[in-house]
Amino acid sequence: MVSSLKMKKLNIIVLKIILLSFLSLNIAIAESKNELSIGIAVGNGIMENVKGMHTPVTGNPGTNVKGLVLDDDSLNTIYSLSIDYNKYLNDNLYLNSGIAFARHETVDTSITFDGGFNSDFPNIHFRGLALELGPSYRFNKISNFTPYIGLNASTFLGFQSDTNYGLFSGNYGEGGAETFVKCFGITPNLGFFMNSGFFKGYGISIENLILECDNDHTRSMTDGYEADFNIVQYRIDYRIPF
Repeated sequence: MVSSLKMKKLNIIVLKIILLSFLSLNIAIAESKNELSIGIAVGNGIMENVKGMHTPVTGNPGTNVKGLVLDDDSLNTIYSLSIDYNKYLNDNLYLNSGIAFARHETVDTSITFDGGFNSDFPNIHFRGLALELGPSYRFNKISNFTPYIGLNASTFLGFQSDTNYGLFSGNYGEGGAETFVKCFGITPNLGFFMNSGFFKGYGISIENLILECDNDHTRSMTDGYEADFNIVQYRIDYRIPF
């Protein structure tokens, strides 16, 4: 009997501890202003202003820096998996720092060089890490929504595939060693997240990657090339305060 009473008291104490722990956790979450955000994005855009050292082509003699245009300049984000840390600064201002693993790719198309020479151009896959750092401003909440805008300094570091020139073996634009890609630029963004209700913490944003890239050799551009990436991405994320 005594043992049973002791067990009941112990159970009550344990239950109280659990309830107090949950209450403390909810208070801490409610008061916390820093956040961890996990997201996934897709997107579409263009690759433009491509130029690099190239051997002579019809209509453009000499080995020199040649510009070219992708006749279909689509550059799409297949996926971007991100983790961000949102640090509260003051009032409505936050500092965002994030990292994402992303994959972008062009489409099978053709290219036209300065001078008019045209040739086939199989798609290129880019994969790597995107690093983001910059401020964001949160507007006053509207009902269950909190809108915001931001501007990040951005870096993309990774690799490009299908670099084979095909001059000595294999086919042009199929296989070959992966080569390095490095891009720098900015990413303006805007979005909103739910601050209450069943979907509290979930958000949607639109971001525009504007990057200038300096890439290692690929295909007939054996000394590397420069290009601009301009991609609009659509991201869904979930915010965890702590």
